[in-house]
Amino acid sequence: MGTSRFKLLRQDDPVRDAELSRTEAQLRATARQQEAVAHIGQRALAGAPPDELIAGAVTIVARVLEVPFASVLELRAESRSLLLRAGVGWRDGAVGRTVLPADPDSHAGYVLRSTGTVVVENLATDTRFGSAPLLAPHEVVASLSVLVHGKTRPFGILGVHSAQPREFTIHDTHFLQAVANVLATAIDRAQAEEALRRSEEHFRSLIENGSDIVTIVGENGVFRYASPSVERVLGYHPRELLERNAFDFVHPDDISVVAEALAGAIRHPGVPQAAQFRFRAQDGVWRLLEAVGQARLDRSGSAQLIVNARDVTERRRQERALRENKERLRTVIAGAPLVLFALDRDGVFTMVEGRGLDAVGVRPALLVGRSAFELFADLPHALADVRRALTGEMFSSTVEVFGVVFEAWYSPVRDADGAVAGVIGVGTDITERCRAEAALRRSEESHRALVQHASYAIYRSSVDGRFRTVNPALVRMLGYESADQLLAVDLAADVYADSDERRRILERFEVEDVVEGVEVTWKRRDGAEILAVRRPDRTIDCFETIAEDVTERRALEEQLRQSQKMDAIGQLTGGIAHDFNNLLTIILANAQLVAKVLAPGQADAQADLRDVMSAALRGRVMVKELLGFARRSRLDLQPVHLGGLIADLSGFLRRILPADVEVVTSGGDGLPDVRADAHATEQILFNLVTNARDAMPDGGVLRIETSRAHLTEEQRHAWGAARAGEHVCLAVGDTGVGMDQETRARMFEPFFTTKPLGKGTGLGLATVYGLVKQHGGGIDVDSEPGKGTRFRIYFPAADGTVAVARPHAREVEVRGGRETVLVVEDDDQLRRSAKRILEAAGYQIVTAADGLEALEALRQTAGVQLVFSDLVMPRLGGHALYDAARREGHTTPFLFASGYSDPERAASLDPSAPLLHKPWTESDLLTRIREILDRR
Repeated sequence: MGTSRFKLLRQDDPVRDAELSRTEAQLRATARQQEAVAHIGQRALAGAPPDELIAGAVTIVARVLEVPFASVLELRAESRSLLLRAGVGWRDGAVGRTVLPADPDSHAGYVLRSTGTVVVENLATDTRFGSAPLLAPHEVVASLSVLVHGKTRPFGILGVHSAQPREFTIHDTHFLQAVANVLATAIDRAQAEEALRRSEEHFRSLIENGSDIVTIVGENGVFRYASPSVERVLGYHPRELLERNAFDFVHPDDISVVAEALAGAIRHPGVPQAAQFRFRAQDGVWRLLEAVGQARLDRSGSAQLIVNARDVTERRRQERALRENKERLRTVIAGAPLVLFALDRDGVFTMVEGRGLDAVGVRPALLVGRSAFELFADLPHALADVRRALTGEMFSSTVEVFGVVFEAWYSPVRDADGAVAGVIGVGTDITERCRAEAALRRSEESHRALVQHASYAIYRSSVDGRFRTVNPALVRMLGYESADQLLAVDLAADVYADSDERRRILERFEVEDVVEGVEVTWKRRDGAEILAVRRPDRTIDCFETIAEDVTERRALEEQLRQSQKMDAIGQLTGGIAHDFNNLLTIILANAQLVAKVLAPGQADAQADLRDVMSAALRGRVMVKELLGFARRSRLDLQPVHLGGLIADLSGFLRRILPADVEVVTSGGDGLPDVRADAHATEQILFNLVTNARDAMPDGGVLRIETSRAHLTEEQRHAWGAARAGEHVCLAVGDTGVGMDQETRARMFEPFFTTKPLGKGTGLGLATVYGLVKQHGGGIDVDSEPGKGTRFRIYFPAADGTVAVARPHAREVEVRGGRETVLVVEDDDQLRRSAKRILEAAGYQIVTAADGLEALEALRQTAGVQLVFSDLVMPRLGGHALYDAARREGHTTPFLFASGYSDPERAASLDPSAPLLHKPWTESDLLTRIREILDRR
């Protein structure tokens, strides 16, 4: 047995007294809490409104737990926030207006995630959450919070808070949780009651306001209830039908139908029975009703039928009308130029009907069972439409079939799985309509259109100069941001550069109804056509105006005229250069032949021949300049770095400029290569520098700059470049005398010069122009008298390829040979000169005056090892001779000669057929022939 120890307390022991006092206080507090919970529960059972119940509960909780603050935070799930629904102790106006975020890091968010009560002993040191936006501003220290959780979701948070340290007991937490449970139950019940009330109101509204008639009929057919809609549909007040037999209102022919439905409903309670019958309305008219009813048994076992009836009189009338319309439509379709068709998934016609078939001359029997892919084999557009329709797309298309234009509509037919099972469609013969539309378009094109792709400005204005309506083209033309802005301006003061211009136009309406072709100056130069709209009394109501901005057109017309003029000069120059090349070749060849036979002692004759050859060589340079202007010279376009090219030429340029001209160069770093011919680019730069030098007789500054440029479409058109995009600009500017407008208009014409007689050929700038155009570049010039001139040349940027270095020219030994050469040249003198030069070099020569003679010579002469042929000859040219020789099996290499330099005429057939440009020298001819023969 163990022993027990007892502590004997004296009756007046102070420890015992204090413990008894605490116990009694706790019992009293618990009693108060239970009483408070009971009071709140009684109010909830009595049906107190939720707002009053919540507000009263908060007040009671604060008083019972003796805290200065209490709150109910309502959760708004849709916005993830909390509303201070009720509270005690908070600042005025806080209740009902304070909204707190339900962030997980906040005190409220932590409570929402908790499954039990949340006790905060010291808000400042609690680390379970980061913020308490409601509690912290009121210096709350201790807090006790519980969830108010309904059946399906939390309603919110019930909490009590103290600004002093406070220890909440287990009884406090039980009390607060009990209050929260009472509130949750009351709120759930209130919400359920509200939902039930709304549901009842909804169904009552459906019955009372619906178009269907709802009635309750006894098993003897007597009406027990009729909805208000019976008055709207049949004209009876509901009480007029009560206790009356339904069969008294049913059409005699339909009584059996109604009786059968009534009997079936009674035999099978809960199973809907349907019937359609005629019912006499208040006005005596028979209305067709479509009714569905089912029987329900009451406690005594008697059956009552709930019947929903709908007036379908109008629907039946419309259905009859629809059927009649379908019949009429079928008749119309049978006589209309239509084709109705259906295709299966393989494109085979399963149905084709319609008078539209008459236009193509076929019968339906000829098409059904045939594949559309077979029938439309020669009609790519029709085949494409069939394939497109079989992919499941619904669309319309215009297609021409056997000379008849159809507007076809295609619609896919799908099976139960959604896959395309075929296509149905209709085609309408619109051949005549297309012809009429084409005729209308031709007619409309014969008149000036008011609006053409929004390029014309159209507006209506009042007599006093206010815009009434404007179109977007006018808004853009005049530079406004919106039509509203433009409508606010004054036409005469804000649009016309000279307000008197409008006044003068208006004066013309005193004697004219239409004023057209007027060119006025607005912010830009515009062409305007004005039509006066007059009232019957002949006074002017308003003006309707079409205005076209012709500023750019005038500039483009001038550019076109200049371009056409330059092209015409270029065509003439190219032809002259070809003939001149032949003459120069004869002069050079014969001069070299004569020089060989002159005795060494004839110094004067040899000097004369050297002058002749020197003049011919200068002529060759001039021809090259002419061909450069005419864009007939061949260019070797490679990636070129303009900065490096300018640097290489800087020493040479400095030598050709006088000492009083300062040269300033800039740019070049980081620029892309351009696609250019290096020699042609050097010639462009040399000609521009020479032109600048001549424009500064008293010295000045010559600036050569390179920079990156991106040309827009507008700049491309203005400066004549072949394409927009990335370019490199070569700018050459001087501080010389400049040019007036007349000189600028003619500066690129060949042989035009402002220099004194004998000081210039007039080919420098013409050559620049031609070479720039041949590069696909653009050119822009700024010049004014006394302000110098600045040329900007835009070279297209290369496509990122690596520049190819040009091989350096080297001296080539001129050698002859013993081979047989066929010389083909239509010019007798040139043919004779070539023959003598080649024979003097040891070659065996056969000659022909054209391609036909040369072809015969190849057939008759054995051992021809090279054909030296002109490209352009009568009867059979060089290219045709080459082709004919190859077809006959001759593999003899060709060397072509031509006075033309454009690729279209001078392009070789293959790499084995090189080209020798005229005028050639003896050395040129012998070197090229030896090179070709040595490659064999």
